[in-house]
Amino acid sequence: MRPFSFTGSVTPVLLGALWAFHDGSFSGLYLTLSLLAILLLHAGVNVLSDYDDYVNKIDVPGSYGSSGVLLDGSLTPRQVRRGGLVLLLLGVSLGLLLAVLRGPMIWGIGAAGVIAGYFYTGKPLKLKYRGLGAPAVLLAFGPLMTLGSYYVQAQQFSWLVVVLSVPLGLLTTAILHANDMRDMGFDQAAGIKTLSLSVGRKTAALLYNVMIYGAFFTLVLLLILQILPVWSLLCLATLPLAFQLSRQIKIPNPNEALRTLDQKTAALQLQFSLLLMISLSL
Repeated sequence: MRPFSFTGSVTPVLLGALWAFHDGSFSGLYLTLSLLAILLLHAGVNVLSDYDDYVNKIDVPGSYGSSGVLLDGSLTPRQVRRGGLVLLLLGVSLGLLLAVLRGPMIWGIGAAGVIAGYFYTGKPLKLKYRGLGAPAVLLAFGPLMTLGSYYVQAQQFSWLVVVLSVPLGLLTTAILHANDMRDMGFDQAAGIKTLSLSVGRKTAALLYNVMIYGAFFTLVLLLILQILPVWSLLCLATLPLAFQLSRQIKIPNPNEALRTLDQKTAALQLQFSLLLMISLSL
């Protein structure tokens, strides 16, 4: 299930709920339901992604991207697919409950998120395999999750929440982009066209830097516009890790350099997100 990636879905939900609290609306019950729904959906998408990558011969012996349960024979493809669908259906069920309880906008936001998640590797869209994975992740793990969480609490739309979600969305997209950069050789052999393969290794590395430093640029811009408090400068404490990751992708042996890049990027996303939420609480 790649639990390290769950920071990408938990933090935008927490950010949306925190901003709703800032606006005077908060329910611990609705936050709990939102987190459970998102975690089930995210886990389901990860499991189905493992299945799709396996049946499309993208995950093969020696590759790094999957959980390994299919490659080592621990589970059959049928079992993995069923497990992924069960997780997805449980998440959708909780989402439907929230939509009934909290209003119609949740239907639209939830449907868009589920579609982006299922078709990330699923037929017929196969977004990741067509170079559209990054935009789908940015949309789902940025505005959709943050706004959805905020709306569950406050029952109103807010462009401000959409803007606030951009730094987190960029860093989460960087996690998936790091994964794609690492797997370029395997993906090319399988005949798929991820964003990294479409633009080449050098440009893919440049895009990775744009994603991680774009989060810091957006943060400073929101501070200048007086949308974020001065305490949000706490997030700059994560810049040394960002610098380290930038140096890591320049190492001559790309396979070794990129092997843990996705997990380290997830650590950057988590640290940045926590400091941002702490700054909003001060």
